[in-house]
Amino acid sequence: MQALFKIVPLLALVASVAQAQTAAPNYQGQWTGMATAATGAQVRVLLTIKGPGGVLRMTPSANYVTIDQCHDRDLPLSVESQTASELNISIKGDTVLKGCLTETATLKAIDANTLQGTLKDGRTMKLVRK
Repeated sequence: MQALFKIVPLLALVASVAQAQTAAPNYQGQWTGMATAATGAQVRVLLTIKGPGGVLRMTPSANYVTIDQCHDRDLPLSVESQTASELNISIKGDTVLKGCLTETATLKAIDANTLQGTLKDGRTMKLVRK
């Protein structure tokens, strides 16, 4: 009987650990929204997270005329860390074209379908799950 009393709390602990593992953040998939370009103008953003990496694609907004060669290109990124409330990514645009966005971003989960944050240089970004 004493062995049973020792096993029950152990089973409860195992069950709570398993539940915590399944409650891991899920940032996988596509996110779309707006970001501030280096010029201060707003650009459309498509962020795709797949596994430990993904891509970021920026396109000019309708009223923003640019010859930025980094727009409309898939810029690779890696997921540096993630928690239930925060996603940290490292964008590696210079691997596509020298001078493209090479920056880190910290995105906070506002809710299950909204991320908002800043690039390391202070530019802002707000995204919603697509």
